[in-house]
Formats: sequence, C-alpha cells, structure tokens
Amino acid sequence: MQKISRKKTVEGTRVPGIIKNSQYFYVNVDVYEDGMVNCWELVDLDGLEEKIKRNWLIPQVPDGEIISIHGLGAFKVKSANWKYDKKSYFKYIKTIIKLLNPKLNNLYTISREEKELMQQRRVGYSPQAKEFYVKRELFYETTEGDGFTIFLRYNQRCYLANLVIYMDGSVVCYTSEFELNYRLEEIEKLFEDGTLFTNIEVPTVIHFENFGEVTFSESTYSAKPMEKFKELMDMYHKLNGQETTLESCRKMYFEYLEYPDEDARTKLKELYESIPEHERIYLGDMDSRDSDYVRIIYHPEQKREV
Repeated sequence: MQKISRKKTVEGTRVPGIIKNSQYFYVNVDVYEDGMVNCWELVDLDGLEEKIKRNWLIPQVPDGEIISIHGLGAFKVKSANWKYDKKSYFKYIKTIIKLLNPKLNNLYTISREEKELMQQRRVGYSPQAKEFYVKRELFYETTEGDGFTIFLRYNQRCYLANLVIYMDGSVVCYTSEFELNYRLEEIEKLFEDGTLFTNIEVPTVIHFENFGEVTFSESTYSAKPMEKFKELMDMYHKLNGQETTLESCRKMYFEYLEYPDEDARTKLKELYESIPEHERIYLGDMDSRDSDYVRIIYHPEQKREV
C-alpha cells in the first residue's frame, strides 16, 4: 500500500510552566485549540492531568532551589508567591483551551491504540511551535517569527517576557499582561541600556507572567545581554533564508579540515567568535560540542584525536 501524509496547522498560545526533571526548568507550555498541550511531550488533557499529578509539569518551585531558563541562565529562588497549585493550574490550562476554542469543538484525544503504537515505535512527539502574527485577515496572510525568553524592565517592575522577531523586522516583547512593539533597529539599545537583561546580581523580584512572583537572589550562570542580541539577529537572518553565524562557522570548519592553513584558521576564529557564546556548544554533537573548534583556534599545536 502506498503511504501518503498531510500536515495541518493547529493554532494555540503559550503559558508558563515548570518541568521537574532532576532539576527545575522553566518552559513555555504550548497550548493548542484542539486540546493538545506540549510540555516536552505532546499530550491530550488526560495526559496533561497525569503529567501534573506525577510532578512532571508543576506550578511551583520551593524556595532555595534553582530554576534553569533555556538560553537565559539559572537562577536561585530566594522566595516566591506562586499563583497556582496542581488543581488550579490544570483548570487554568483548560480555561486557556476554552478561550482558544470557545465551543470546544474537535478536541483531540489520544486513543489507547495510538499510545501503544507510539510505545512500540519508541516515538514521543514534541513538535516545535512556530511564532507568527496575522498580517492580513483577507486570505489569512501571516508572517513567521522566532524568539526566546528574556528579562524585561518596564514601568518600574521586572518581568520574564518573550521576545519575538518576525521576518519583516518587527519585534514584539510580550507577557500575559501587555505587548510592546518595536522595530529591529531599536532592539540593540534596549540590551545596552538594561531594559532587556539576563543577569541577577542582587535580590530581584521577577513577575512570571500570569504565574507568580519570584525573588531571585542570584544567577548561578547567565548569558550575556549582547550575546542574546546576536542570537536574535541570527534568528532574523534564518527567517529570511540567510546563513546564521553557526552555519557559517560550521562550513568554515570543514573547509579548514580539508585545507588546514593559517588563513583558514584565522577566518575560522573570526567566525567562531561571532557566534553568541551560549550557542557555540551546538557546533558539534552532544559529546564533542565545540571542543575541536577550540583546539584548532586556540591550541593549534594539539593534534586532533581520531
């Protein structure tokens, strides 16, 4: 039998959440209009309830623990006022689904047979959501974007916000309370003047959207502000079909391996240092990371291990 497939666009939104997997990880939980929720695994409402009961997806982190925020850093909780417990958090997510789909039409339920098939195939689905905005309702014309989580100073308060850049150069910084609209040309200054920031040096109260209020005492590590700006620029270039700094460097690396002269090494060094520091580990695989790039650029006297 010939196999075919199709793709369907299912719209949704994001809500805050914490994944407990040995450590505590802040995540954007993707909530879709068909009732599916992605919390490092795409689940239906029954699966979501089970994830919350099993303490995989949680709405609170104990004082004294460290929260990791992907691409931003890790931060120690001094104290917190969390808005939800397990029961009310599940109810909150169900409310979001109803806002997306008021009549709750066509909600998807994962059947027992489907679960068994996924277990048999050893497949777990965790699709990457795409940012977009509706440019024009007629013909439903949309513009794609990409972004990350960042700290924001606004109206004398500090927030954990989502910063999204779109392929047309518009930028939105949004929380559940408000949206701030910019052009790409304005963003670098916001990183320079500390409006957008990454590090916690003194106890700082951070408003976690519609999720709680957390006082972080310190950063155990964090990305540098201007390196996050470079990451945003990479996202903009990728959206517009251009090479990212990571892609350019990786290409030069293989050229150097083929023709290892000093000019190539100098060019490789230049491209390597143009990559956001926190992104350089993605040049290689999970084991090697960027170690061979570091060897070539900074320790050329060392021989490559084969």
